[in-house]
Amino acid sequence: MARSGSPSPSGPAESKDGSLRKRVPIAARAIAALAVAAMLPACAPRHPVTLPPRPPTASVVRVGSDRGVDTVAIEDYVAGCVAAELGSIRLDPPSAARARDVQAILCRSFALGSVGRHAAEGFDLCATTHCQVFRPVPATVIGRLCREAAARTARRILTVGGRPILPMYHADCGGYTSAVEDVWGGTPASFLVAARDDACPRQPRWRLEVTLERLANILRDDPKTAVAGPLGNVEVDQRDAAGRAAWIRLAGRPARVVRGADFRAAVLHGLGPASLRSTLFTVTRRAGTLVFEGSGNGHGVGLCQAGMLARAGRGAAPADILAHYFPGVAITDR
Repeated sequence: MARSGSPSPSGPAESKDGSLRKRVPIAARAIAALAVAAMLPACAPRHPVTLPPRPPTASVVRVGSDRGVDTVAIEDYVAGCVAAELGSIRLDPPSAARARDVQAILCRSFALGSVGRHAAEGFDLCATTHCQVFRPVPATVIGRLCREAAARTARRILTVGGRPILPMYHADCGGYTSAVEDVWGGTPASFLVAARDDACPRQPRWRLEVTLERLANILRDDPKTAVAGPLGNVEVDQRDAAGRAAWIRLAGRPARVVRGADFRAAVLHGLGPASLRSTLFTVTRRAGTLVFEGSGNGHGVGLCQAGMLARAGRGAAPADILAHYFPGVAITDR
């Protein structure tokens, strides 16, 4: 879930796929912060909020990347996110269409709930997994299919009690999703709960080896995980209902206990996105090296894309798939 491109002059321009995009320099003056920006600090994990009663009405979003800032029509943004987040789908055409429809509703809901998230930096959303992965819609068959999914689901967003929500999703839950408060703390959300996912195919387990010395240096780069002195060991202090490492004990001087999500974020920053793929892991020490073995990919909250694809392949309707992962949520025209 991450991508980018190359710079072009500022001002309106029609892209190869025909969408109208306006580029402004990345250092442009910050736009005024919206309420949701205060609830969603920049450079934090995807974090859920319920938005004000009035549904969001933005027709464009400003997307920041290493190329600059693009102003993108909301439905072009949705199609680009669907293409980037799902790519090619190994399902029959009707099943793949159902999966893209689910992803389109997710991406639109997240985008409209995140307008202004990066206001201090001069744009609404970034183009990485911190928000959602976005790339301009490719001029390919996949691009056309993603545009069709955006058109079929146009204006549809997820709501609870008539109020829009900001939905979470991830690549692979490993068989069990986690409650939002267990991963990031804060107030529980009725639609982001721990639940078994029998549809998730549970991709092959992953493994990460890292020396204690290197890990200590990585953890020191983040005040949430920094330890004084040498790092003696890493142990899971507490697991959530899904089996994820909710709290991790770092044996330093003194020892400290940190959130599993913060620990994973620090490791990902230091070792890359293919390192500590989830907090659904065990850890053992072998001399001066730690061995992490786990399953799943992502934070584990909300919709599991691997399970969603499996359900779509079995013929489940988009509304039923979304209802499974977000209990009590309705699909509403904004």
